[in-house]
Order: sequence, then structure tokens, then C-alpha cells
Amino acid sequence: MKKAARALLPLILIFTFFISAVRADDLLDVQRQIEQKNQEYSKTQTGLANIKKQISSLNSSVYTTQAQLDEANKQLESIRAQLAVVEADLNNKKDELILALQIRDDQIRYLYKHPGNTPLELFVSAGGFANFTQTFGLQKRVVNTSKDLIEAINAEVQEVEKTYSEVVKVKDDLEKTAASISAQLAYQKGQLYYSSNRQNVLNSQLAQVQNSLKDLTEKQKQLIAAKLAATEGKQTIGDQVPPSVPLPDPGFSPAYALASYGYPHRVGMNQYGAYGRANAGQNFVTILTTYYRGTLVGPYPVPGNINVAGYGYLSFEDNYLRGIAEMPSNWPLEAQKAQAVAARSYALNWLASHPGQAICTSQSCQVYLASKVTNPAAARWHQAVAETRGIVATYAGSPISAWYSSTDGGYTLSSQEVWGGYVPYAQAIPDFAGSWPAGAYDKDSPWFHKPWGGTCGNTGFPWLNKEEAADLFDALLLSKKSSSYNQYLSPADGCFGSPGWSHQQVINELNRIGVAPVGNLGNIFIGFDGAGHTSSITFTSSNYPAYTFSGAEFRALFNLRSPGTRLLYSNLYDVIIR
Repeated sequence: MKKAARALLPLILIFTFFISAVRADDLLDVQRQIEQKNQEYSKTQTGLANIKKQISSLNSSVYTTQAQLDEANKQLESIRAQLAVVEADLNNKKDELILALQIRDDQIRYLYKHPGNTPLELFVSAGGFANFTQTFGLQKRVVNTSKDLIEAINAEVQEVEKTYSEVVKVKDDLEKTAASISAQLAYQKGQLYYSSNRQNVLNSQLAQVQNSLKDLTEKQKQLIAAKLAATEGKQTIGDQVPPSVPLPDPGFSPAYALASYGYPHRVGMNQYGAYGRANAGQNFVTILTTYYRGTLVGPYPVPGNINVAGYGYLSFEDNYLRGIAEMPSNWPLEAQKAQAVAARSYALNWLASHPGQAICTSQSCQVYLASKVTNPAAARWHQAVAETRGIVATYAGSPISAWYSSTDGGYTLSSQEVWGGYVPYAQAIPDFAGSWPAGAYDKDSPWFHKPWGGTCGNTGFPWLNKEEAADLFDALLLSKKSSSYNQYLSPADGCFGSPGWSHQQVINELNRIGVAPVGNLGNIFIGFDGAGHTSSITFTSSNYPAYTFSGAEFRALFNLRSPGTRLLYSNLYDVIIR
């Protein structure tokens, strides 16, 4: 900054000095007022520098918890308040500069018209050398002071403009930082929501196991959770058709694989079912009202914008929904319309239950891809969004929580059965035409009938040999005799911690308590209840012409005892024997 002072309102005095007699004391008084303005301006710049440091500190920090992110948001609000003060100070200075600029321009015009008398003119009019010296010195001092103040005002204008540009940049940096923190916070909340949802699924799985197997240890509950995590797949289809991976050759015979129908929760709209129904000629309204019982599908007020984690506020219809990546864009238009309405309804319901939050962009909420918004390959999806604009599925006048998943295996389940909460529009329905499983609308899904998991070292190898299959039935025989044995029935391979009893130990205990073990395993038969559940599993062997367990009992034991990461996700399952 130039040594010349920043002249604002006091400059009026200088103009007065120039056209009239100027006293040294007055000039000094003006200078003091100018220096005071300098100090005020210096405080403004110091405040701005401090704000920059705070923003830099926020950007360089690592936030791993929601509490840390909440604290960062508080700091952001504090910085915004400080920046508002700086901006207000600058706006005041800009207002003051308007008057200063007028004074400057008047000074320039006056100096141009009256550059001052020549020394000769001053000498002639002074009436003596002493008066001449005094007058000449005073004129020179006033002219120089005027020129200095003109330069000072010019410098002031440049400095304020420069600082104002800095403020604009700092505001931009602050909002980028805020967006980043908001995205991290939304991610944390999304992860919390996702973890909560996963915990609900886990609790449901554990509850089903514990209903059949009593006296499980905490370590065994953790073991089941670890298995679930190890075999977990995508809950929805996503933007691309998932590959169908054929079962590997077991390399031995007989070989057994327990296969679930559907994945993961089987509640609400079945995406592959929507695909099959659209191919069968059903329109999107029929598809939606089939999966969401008692709902109305029609126009509903939607917001102009939606706060999306990591992106800020986006157009709800023309950006956010166009970027939803939950169904392949080459699927039938009516299936995609059903998905568009489900996504729109889900978002509205989510916003109502999470006020003020940014919706996350992962499976924790709904997958959003910014690249899909303008991707020509997504033209049919964009058409589906446009042709269902403002169309929402509602129940009792409100948008529904339109749950959807990739595959239901030919039957949906109620939310009450899966998560323990009754929702009137999320009820169990048969999802096939004619007979099951051949007529299932989602039979083209790679998750329609799938064995999940495998060995510890190869999660894609689901096969069990004859002894491993017999071990499951022997362990269940022991568990049926007394639930106190369940604590010993963790997997014998120790894949997820301390190993349970070996097959031979199980057989020895069965013999000791007078229960015949399975012996040479023969065949396995599966019974279904016609409502989406495996009702029974029966084995034959050298020691048993036929022995039947309930489908729930066997599934519970399988999810605890099966070696490796093998798991039955669904209570609708059967066995593949080769």
C-alpha cells in the first residue's frame, strides 16, 4: 500500500484548503483522520487473512465422525458471519469512495484549470520577498498535497477493488469447503442409514436363526454377521445389467449347493419383476400398483430442486432424476417408467423423513451419477423420467417409501416379516404367472436362484461334498436334542474365528447320547408352502428312511454351521445336487 493516506470524507477539507487559505494545522488534522481510516482498513485486511487461514484449516482437516463434521459445520457458520462483516465493511468503503472519487475528479479538473501562479506572478503580487517566499511555499505545499491525495484515492480504489475480488474468491472457496463438508456429512449419515438398514437385516436374520437355534453365543452372532458381510452383493441392479456367473464344476460327485431364491430383502418392487412384467405387456401403473398394494399413482407436487450430497441443489426433475442409476437404460420403457416413479416417490418420502439433509448418492439412499444426466446412451431412461414427470406413488395422500430390490425369487415379502414393521402397501404377493418357479417374472435375474458364498479362499465355490452335507444334518440332529449343543456348532473350518466341533466330534456326541447319526447320506427333498417360503427339508440315509426338519430350522443351522462363507439369504431356497 502506498504511503499516501486513504482519503474518504475528510478529503472535502483538502479541496477547501486548495481554493482558500490553507493552514498547516488543518493539513495535520486531515492527515490524522486519514491515518485512522488506514487503521480501520488494515483491520479489514487482517480479518480477511484470518478467514483464509480458517478455511485452509478446515480443508486440511480429516473428518472421520459425524461429531467432527457437525463441529466443522459450526466453524463454517462462524466463518460466514466473519466474512459477512468484512464484506459489509468493504461495501461501506465503496459507498464512501463514491464521494472521494467526486472530490478527486474535482481536484483534477481544478488543477487542470488552475495549475497555480508562476513564481514571477507570485513575486509581483506578493508585495515583497518575505511575502513571496511564504506564498510560494504554501502554494507548492497545497498543490503537492492535492496531487498526493489524488494518487491516494486512486490507490484506495485499486486496493478496495482488489480486496473485494479476494472476498469473492474467499466466498467461493468457503462454499466449496461447505459443499465438501456437507457431502462428507451426508456420506456419514448415509453410512449410518445404510448401517442401520444392514443392522435391521442382520437383526432379522439373527432373529430367524434364534427362533430355531437357542443359546447362541455372542461370538456366534458375530460370526453370522461376518458371513453376511462376506457374501453381500448389490441390493439393486444398478445402471448396467449384472453378469450371470455359471456355477463352477464341483470336480466331485455327489456335490450339493444350497441356493436362495431372491436377494436381498424381497420387499416392494422387484426390479427384474418389473422387467418381466413390462415384457409381458403391463404398463408402469399396473406394475407399481401390483408391487405397492393400495397405492395411487398420479400427479403430485414435487420440489423444483433437491439438495444432493456432493453436488448441492440440483433440479429435481431435470437433473437428479435423470441421473438416477438404479436400472439399466436399455430395459423396456414401461419398466423404466415404473422405476422413475419409484425413485421419485422414494426421494420425496426420504426428504420428508430427513428434513434439511442432503440425499446421499449411494445405495444407502439411491444411486445418482452426474454423467448419466446428459449421456445419450441413457435416452430411454430420460424419456421415462420425462413421460412420468410429477407422477408419484402415494398412500393416504403421501408419497410412499418405495422400497425396491433386484430380485424377489417369484414372491415378495411383507415389511413386517422382514423388518418387523407393518406398512400397508408393502405386503407379500406371488410374483409369477402360471406356475412357480417357471412363471416367475424375475426368472432372468442372476440372483433369481443362486448359491451364495463358498470356501474361505474361494467365495465363488458353493459346493459341499457328501460328508459336509451330512455334517449339517448331524449338527441339526444334535441341536434338536438340546439347544445347549449350539455353542459348539460354529463352522469346523474356523473361517470366522474359533472352530466348532468337527464332524467326528458331532457324530461321537450323537452316539454317546443315543441318537443315530445320518450315516451314508442318500437324497434330499425340499418342501414349499406356496407363499414364498421353504417349509421343509427331508434327507434319506442309511440310518434314516426319511427325516424331516422345518425349512426355518435347517436354514438357521446352515447359516451358523456351513463352512466358509456359504449363506442362505432367503427363507425360500432349495438344493442343487450334481
